[in-house]
Amino acid sequence: MDLDFIQNIVLSIVLGFLIGLQREMHIIYSQKKRDFGGTRTFAIISLLGFLSGWINKIYPHAFVVFVVVFSLMLIAAYIINSISTFHKGTTTEFAAMIVFLIGAMLNFSTQLLAVLLTIIVMFLLNLKEKIQDYEKSITKENFGATVFFLLMTFVILPVIPNEPIDPFGLVNLFKIWMMVVVVAGISFFGYIAIKVLKTKNGIAIAGFFGGLISSTAVAMSMSRKIHENSFLAKNLAIAITLASSMMFIRADLILWVFNPVLAKSITIPFAIGLVIGLAYILFIYFRTKYENIPSDIEFKNPYDLKEALLMGLVFGFVLAIVELADKYSGSYGVYAVSFISGIADVDAIVLSLATLATGEVNMSIAYNAIIIALVSNTIAKSALVAILGNKDIFKEVFIYYLISVGSFVISGILLN
Repeated sequence: MDLDFIQNIVLSIVLGFLIGLQREMHIIYSQKKRDFGGTRTFAIISLLGFLSGWINKIYPHAFVVFVVVFSLMLIAAYIINSISTFHKGTTTEFAAMIVFLIGAMLNFSTQLLAVLLTIIVMFLLNLKEKIQDYEKSITKENFGATVFFLLMTFVILPVIPNEPIDPFGLVNLFKIWMMVVVVAGISFFGYIAIKVLKTKNGIAIAGFFGGLISSTAVAMSMSRKIHENSFLAKNLAIAITLASSMMFIRADLILWVFNPVLAKSITIPFAIGLVIGLAYILFIYFRTKYENIPSDIEFKNPYDLKEALLMGLVFGFVLAIVELADKYSGSYGVYAVSFISGIADVDAIVLSLATLATGEVNMSIAYNAIIIALVSNTIAKSALVAILGNKDIFKEVFIYYLISVGSFVISGILLN
């Protein structure tokens, strides 16, 4: 007998058994009355799905017949159980249909895909209690904020032309709105993370992942939150400093992809700045562990149209200055352009220098220009925290920048 056939039979039974076990445990822990099959039934359903797909290879269209018959059986089971149960959901019946299809997939796809789908189904089935808890805390304002973010991202952004709209080529509405979306997205992610992971962990996670996109945007978003809850200065500082630590990683990755030679020369200074900065972040974190933070902290709606538009205008103005410097400074103004570009974004100037350093710009000049860009970006973020935040959060962030970026600059100069 074919070994693959036997393996698929066993795998179909195991996958069905796992989902059935989840359903049975849900019934036990929620103290509900059993209204459908358990582990054995789901294992048999998955095996039936596999056999229906196998038979389809011999008798074409047999699988369609099996699907129709099984669907009718599920509908009949649902109707019968609904008569005796006042509140009857459809989750178990839909799960049974998916289990049937997972078993059939073993004939038409890879075993890995069937296993992956099983894991996803089990994950979704296990979310019910958590989703119900989150639904209780969702307000009309929260839902409106989510709709606004989706509108900004998937309706407005795609229709904006990604090209300058003025005769000088300075104003690009797409880039401006993209920055607004990024900042709003970090606020949205942070808001959800705080709800799900509680205040301390949620803020830190939002800062870490937000830093993978834009540390400047994280500085903007988190600094404003200090006015809502002033005692969260250290936690918000952790988010900003974690995001800034990601700046070293992003810049280094860009260089390794586009100019490995330049990357090799500056990776050690990047690593020194990163490690020293993370050490100070741990110092801040251990200080927050002894602080009692209320569990009922509330943050305002993360979206404010006026703030979003103002942010976009400021970013657009900075981009226009960068474009002017790039056009009229030429190769002699590499350092000036790096400083100005760094105010808005590090990635763009690092990418440009990595490309130019392969021929048009001297490697040593590119090396120094990258250091200037990171220093410039750090100054800009410090200014944002000082203006948008307060002295408590600024003190923590400033010390981080002083020792992290400072050690990067010193090591970079010494190793050049």
